[in-house]
Amino acid sequence: MASESSLARLEREGKLRRQAADLDYLRDLLAAARRNFVAGRLLLDKADEAAFKLYYDGLLQVSRAVLLFRGYRPDDGEQHRTTFLAAGEILGPRFEDIIRKIQKFRIKRNCCLYDPRDIIGPSEAAAIHKTAREFWSQVREHLKRENPQLVLFDEIL
Repeated sequence: MASESSLARLEREGKLRRQAADLDYLRDLLAAARRNFVAGRLLLDKADEAAFKLYYDGLLQVSRAVLLFRGYRPDDGEQHRTTFLAAGEILGPRFEDIIRKIQKFRIKRNCCLYDPRDIIGPSEAAAIHKTAREFWSQVREHLKRENPQLVLFDEIL
């Protein structure tokens, strides 16, 4: 679990802002992540870049749910970076490696978005799929412990 000083520091730096989220909104956010993961799986091996982007969006939505559940939202010009950074702080040290991978996917997604010559290949699509499965599996357990009332979807195919 993150030390409150880490989150307080991010808040002082203007990277996070306090925001309460109701349970219905969190459920909807997780349902959207599930839809992205399902669609990504359908496109895996057919449209690598589209699958990659869908998995990325799902990872972002799950990470936002982690922040909102704790009462935060990103509040700077680097919202994706901050979301993953703060989610890592909240989830704790055992998530360091997976957050590092997700940050690399974030950079790759930005490259593809702003430089269409940078293409996502099958190995990158497979890597984000594997990471999304691992991340959701661990976050799901974390959220289940935090609030058993949340409706959590099963593992990603």
